[in-house]
Order: sequence, then C-alpha cells, then structure tokens
Amino acid sequence: MLNELTYQQIIGGISGLVAVLTPDGAVQSVNQQVLDYFGKTLEELKQWASTDAVHPEDLPRVIAVWSQSVRSGHPYDIELRQRGADGLYRWFHVQGLPVRDADGRTVCWCVLQTDIDQRKRAEEALRESENELRQLVDSLPGMIVVADSTGQQESANKRFLDYTGATVDDVRGLDGLKLIHSDDQDAVMTEWLQCFALGQPLEVDHRLKRFDGVYRWMHAHIAPLRDDRGRIVRWHGLLTDIDDQRRAEEKLRLSERELRLTFETIPAMVYTMNVDGDLELVNERLLAFLGTASLAFNEWSDFIHPDDRARVLAIWKSTTEAREAYDVELRLRRSDGIYRWFSSRGTPMRDAEGRVVRWYALLTDIDDRKSAEDALRRTQTRLSRARQVATVAELSASIAHEINQPLASVVTNAHACETWLSHDPPNLERALTTLERIIRDGHSAAEVVRRIRALFKEAAPVKALLDMNQLVVEVLRVLSDELRDSSVAVETVLEADLPRIEADRVQIQQTLINLVHNAIEAMAGVTDRARPLVLSSRVQGEELLIQVRDGGFGVEDPTLIFEPFVTTKASGMGMGLSICRSIVEAHGGRVWATPNEDTGMTFSFTLPLAVGDAV
Repeated sequence: MLNELTYQQIIGGISGLVAVLTPDGAVQSVNQQVLDYFGKTLEELKQWASTDAVHPEDLPRVIAVWSQSVRSGHPYDIELRQRGADGLYRWFHVQGLPVRDADGRTVCWCVLQTDIDQRKRAEEALRESENELRQLVDSLPGMIVVADSTGQQESANKRFLDYTGATVDDVRGLDGLKLIHSDDQDAVMTEWLQCFALGQPLEVDHRLKRFDGVYRWMHAHIAPLRDDRGRIVRWHGLLTDIDDQRRAEEKLRLSERELRLTFETIPAMVYTMNVDGDLELVNERLLAFLGTASLAFNEWSDFIHPDDRARVLAIWKSTTEAREAYDVELRLRRSDGIYRWFSSRGTPMRDAEGRVVRWYALLTDIDDRKSAEDALRRTQTRLSRARQVATVAELSASIAHEINQPLASVVTNAHACETWLSHDPPNLERALTTLERIIRDGHSAAEVVRRIRALFKEAAPVKALLDMNQLVVEVLRVLSDELRDSSVAVETVLEADLPRIEADRVQIQQTLINLVHNAIEAMAGVTDRARPLVLSSRVQGEELLIQVRDGGFGVEDPTLIFEPFVTTKASGMGMGLSICRSIVEAHGGRVWATPNEDTGMTFSFTLPLAVGDAV
C-alpha cells in the first residue's frame, strides 16, 4: 500500500475537486482544490448537509441520492449546484465510487466533483433557443411541414395542426396526403416523388381539408435542407392559403369575358395591349375608321401623322415602361386619307399583386375641338396684336403731348432770345432771362423722357427664395402646348442641388417665358432639321447661370437685340428682350446673347445667389 504522504500527494495532484469519505458517507479528507473552491475548513465541510455548500433547491435530492448510494453500495452520480467562496453557485457533476476490500466490503468512497457550469449554461441557452425557434415557427403566418431525408413527414407547426385539426402522429409518413383533396392527391404525389428523386424544390397548388371539412386552395413550396457535404437531411415545406386569390382570379376571368362583349359593342374606338405593349384586341369601330381588317403593333405607327409619330411613340414607350397611365394627343389617318386629331388614353390593369397584366386604351375624336382651339388662338393673337398697336398708339400720343409742350416753349423762347440779341444795342438782360427759361424747359423735357423710360421698367421686385430648377420646369409645363405645336424638342441640363436665389418669382418666370418664346419664334422657319431647345442651369462663382439655347437662324449683331423696339421679326415690337434685360439688371444680374458654333443662339443671364447660399 501507498504510504500516507504518497496518498495525500496523489489526491492533491488531481486537478479536479476530490474528496474521500468513510464507508458510511462522512467526509474524511479533501484535496486543496476543494478547500479553495468552498473557502471552508475540512471540519466545516464535514457538515455539508447542514450548511449552504449545496444549493437549497438541490439539497434534499442530493441527500436522498447519496443516502441511497451509501445504503446500496452503488456508485453515486448526480448534478448539483455548489456554493463557492465567492458566494456564487456553480453546477458540478459529482461522481462517487466505493472502494472495496478483498471481501467486497466498502472501505471508503472516492468522490470526484467536475465543474460543468459552462456546459449547463450552454444547454440552457440551447433549450431557450430551441423554444424560441419553435415559438417563431408556430407564429409564422404560414403552415410549415417537415419531412426527413427519406421524404416521410415527421412534424408540422402549430398553425398547420390547428388548421387541419390533426396531430403530429396523424400526419407522419405519407398519412398527410389524406388531408389533400382526392382529385389532387395523385398529381401532388407524382410531383413530390419526382422532385424528391431529383432533389429539387417542389412548387404545387392543391386543395387542403380544413378542420371543419372545407377544402381551400394552398400553394405548397417544399425545399431540401442540405448538410456541409450537400446531402439532403430534411425537407421543409411552406403552405400558403391562396383560396381567396384563386376565387378572385376566376371572378376576373368571368369579368374579362363580360368586358370582351362590352368591348365590341361600346360606341367608341378602343384597343388592348399585353404587358409588353403589343396590340391584342382592336374593336371593329377603330378598324373601320382606319380602313383595315386587322392591325398589328408594327403597323400601328403607320397611321400616325409623321409630325406626331416620334413624339407619340416616345411618350408611349416611357409611360408603359413606368407602368403608369398615359394621355397623349395625336393625329390618325382615316380610311379616306384625312388626318383627324384624337386623344389617346391608356390605363393599365393590374393583378392582385399590383403587376400590370394588360393595357386598355380609348381613342376620342377631338378634331373639332382642336379646330375650335386653333381658331380661338388665332383670334386671341389678333386681339393681342391689336392691343399692342393700341398701346403703342396711346403711348406715342402721350409722348408727343408730354414733349411738345416744353419743346414748343423752348422754340418760342429761343426766338425771343434771338430778338433781344438782335437789338442795337443787344438787350442782354432780357436775353439771359429767356435763356434761363430755355434751360428750364429743357429740364422739363428731360423729365418727361425719364418718366417715359420708367414705363419700360418693372416695379421694384418682390423678392423671395426661389428654386430655379423648379421654375424652369414650371415654365416648360406652362408652354408645353406651344412647344408641342411648334415641334420643338426640349432638353434640360439642370445642375442638381442648386443653391437658391432671392428674386421676384413672377418677373423671373416672365423672363424665362420671354426667352423661350424668342427661341420658338427663332426656329419657326426651320424646316430642314430638328428644332432643339436646351435649357441649362449651373453655379458660376457666386452667381447662378441660366442659358436658353435654340437651333434657329441667329442674328448678325447680338449686342443690339436687347435695345427697345429692336427686332428681327416682321411682326415683332422689339420689347421682349428689352424687358428681360430690365428685370435681370433690377435683380443685380446681367444678360447677353452669343451665336452657337453650329446654328442658332444661346441667351444667358446670371442672378446672384441668396446670401448664405453662395458656393
């Protein structure tokens, strides 16, 4: 036998907590690790059953198990919480083995205590995670089924069991097929076996019996779960109730049949297109107007007026790609070759998920309205010209009346001065007095001219912070009809996030309108090329630069066109650009014109940035 010193060295050298007990279970000796962990003396540890060394909740169970082992001589194996010297309880796995003599009598117990606190905490965390996952699966807004690697169903979530009124045992293996409508079972089984054999996901619609015996349509999506080596270890399936959707689709099909009847009998020209914009149906009324028995998409543009074709197709393409309704005016060729104006309006039809599935379009004859509008515009133009002529006439009369009086007085006094100077001797005193009157009347005439010049200047601007890009967009929207009728192709090159300016909205808007009008009129005679109009904006130092570029014929001397009554147009008064210059200069800016390298002119003006917004 080992001597006592060697025995104590062996016990002390074990890294775990080791104790030796007497045959009747009393603590006899412990190693230093036990003393260090509990922070107690050997005598205190001998009273472990009556102290706080074992957690109060575990103590009765520990005493009972230990007593049973001592009585029976069977090994002792238990997990419990023990209090350390720091006052904290940790989990231990305690194993006690009896040491027997040659006659089989227990001479002592060797007890090993292994710290398993981290393992217990990990197991508890795993249990909580599994419980949380189970709650998550049960709360998902869908019915979930799980099959093993052989394709046999083994479980389902609570929502599926509640819906079907079945238990997990009821649906194990292939018993779950009994819940599928008899008319769908064979098809579902065939699809499932094929997907299972190929290891591919399954997508299938079928009817599933509810707990009350009612069948509802479900969409089943079953996918394989693979391990790191790609082997299928489980199949997960999601069943989504699509019964309401199926009923809605059936109702839609019935509605479409009714719509088809209406489509052919409606007293209007209508047509439909598929999701890609290809013509599907064209009613007889439209075919009769065009004088054709059928109509394909690639033939449709042939009936559009050449001047409208590019614009209409561009609008149609952009709006259909955006999946939004469109409204465009165009001219269509009638069967006799006459073009008439139409309003074409298209509206997308969407499915339950908001996807466009078809387009419905209506053509409305607006030729008479367009003729009336053209006649009205011509009348308005004549009235405007008449008002301008009347205004010029009144202005001329006013100028003549205002200036004639001081000028007549100047002439009279000049004659009088001549008379006084012709005397012998000259009457210098009277001549000087008359000259003073001439000077006074000259100043009076100058004041009249100053007031007349003021007529051509706007009132003091009412300034506010403005977004120039937004103002450009508003002006183009206001002039959209005129730009379209003039076949002008508009392009904007607007710098993003422009600083704001402090200006009078109405006056700056009027400036832009005048410049755009000027560009439209400059391109009116262009027939051999496109009519481009480019509006741009950008920051230039501490100013905002706005430019309007046209593709017209230009002018010989750009420096004169901003003067009042200077114009290159036969019917123009020459005031538009002069007014622009007055407005811009009143805002602290400047305006100028430069000829383009190819064709046309570019009109530019600058405005100071608002205080605090300068770059």
